[in-house]
Amino acid sequence: MTTVERVELAYNNVYFVSDGSSLVVIDTGPDYRGAREAISDALRGRAPDIVVATHGHLDHAGLGRWWQERGCAVLLGRDDMPQTMGQSDRDIDLMVAYLEHIGAPEAIKAEAIAAMDARRRWASEMRTSKAYIDARDGRWPTALRYEPFEPLRTITEPTSLACGLAAQPSPGHTPGNLVVVQAEEGWLFSGDQLLPEITPTPAIQFHAGARFASLPRFLESLRTLRAELPGNAHGFPGHGEPFANVDEVIRANLEQAEQRSTRLIEELRQDGAITLYELAERMYPRALRRRFWQIVATIQGQLDVLEEAGQAAYAEGRWSI
Repeated sequence: MTTVERVELAYNNVYFVSDGSSLVVIDTGPDYRGAREAISDALRGRAPDIVVATHGHLDHAGLGRWWQERGCAVLLGRDDMPQTMGQSDRDIDLMVAYLEHIGAPEAIKAEAIAAMDARRRWASEMRTSKAYIDARDGRWPTALRYEPFEPLRTITEPTSLACGLAAQPSPGHTPGNLVVVQAEEGWLFSGDQLLPEITPTPAIQFHAGARFASLPRFLESLRTLRAELPGNAHGFPGHGEPFANVDEVIRANLEQAEQRSTRLIEELRQDGAITLYELAERMYPRALRRRFWQIVATIQGQLDVLEEAGQAAYAEGRWSI
């Protein structure tokens, strides 16, 4: 009999999946004061066969080095290795360069660049300091750390694990994002790719020096999961309570993306050509200054979807039908 044990680490979930002889841990957990002790207590002396990091973000892979120092191999999607190895500074440079192409006013660009510089300093401290660094977020009980590490196993294709589990590339939330499926039980360990109460927002991301079109890949991954999972699949997310309506949550995400695309097409029809920033001002005038990157990433994601579908085109800094 295969069992699932949920270990709550503040805002994050870590899952222990066991069939009595093997143990697979899904997500490393975030590295805050007390997290290591909480995981050690939950293990009760057991040694995992493998630890799967669903993606490279600090709250899902932050304890990767600690697990490997304990002798447990960490598995990761190969395209997320730059995150776990502390090589993300170049992405910040690329984000600054990206600002030149969206039509933002100079004052707005200056604010965004200052925020990127602060993020660079914070990320550097997170990698190099032995102290816990303020994560600027109240989701965890203390500050955080993220010691860089090189995963002992990386994958680019579906990979069988113990306990009837399979790690499956599901790019979108990050370039190398993984989900873990137990087909016989109809279980989906979704990390941040599918959350019951949150519709994930695409981020401005880069991979191998080029911008990664996260929303089209995210939607493709959801369609693949929906086709492969049984209608009664049960979800075990990286945050929040497990949920029984996986198909319904996937459908809601796909429908929301379609609704946003329809609205964006209507906005584009009002002008011959328009910059991304002008679209953001029109669609989210009150929130744009306060939630700049979230709104820019949302609109960019939808534009990527429309461009790949042949419904929108980009030329000389402007978008049009």
